[in-house]
Amino acid sequence: MKKTTLLIFIAFLSFNFVKAQDSISSKYNLPPGCVLKQKMKFFDLSYKLDGSTSSHNFSESDLLVVKNIPTNELDEFKKIDPEYYSYYMKGISFFDSLSNKVKQIYTLNELWYIYVFDQDLKSKLLTIK
Repeated sequence: MKKTTLLIFIAFLSFNFVKAQDSISSKYNLPPGCVLKQKMKFFDLSYKLDGSTSSHNFSESDLLVVKNIPTNELDEFKKIDPEYYSYYMKGISFFDSLSNKVKQIYTLNELWYIYVFDQDLKSKLLTIK
């Protein structure tokens, strides 16, 4: 009886973990194969649009969320990991579509962070001329 109860409990926890991961995946634009850490901090970078300062301290390294693939290695990376390559190229296309004003406000790491974690701000940036 105890073994059955324990197995049911483990199955329940596993189901809820998978369900939570699916929910997270639909909320964010995570790179292929990425699994979020339980206690990950998220930063709101929208404050930069109105020139104010953040109430949270973070560094550029806190915003590193994707592999930086040098341009001269893109063709090789396409062969190694086509799914990640496709994701990466969609991100680059997104950045290219942004106005110069947006590109002057945000660093490349900040834009990647927004691309992955802030879908509302990502949409808003596309409307800025």
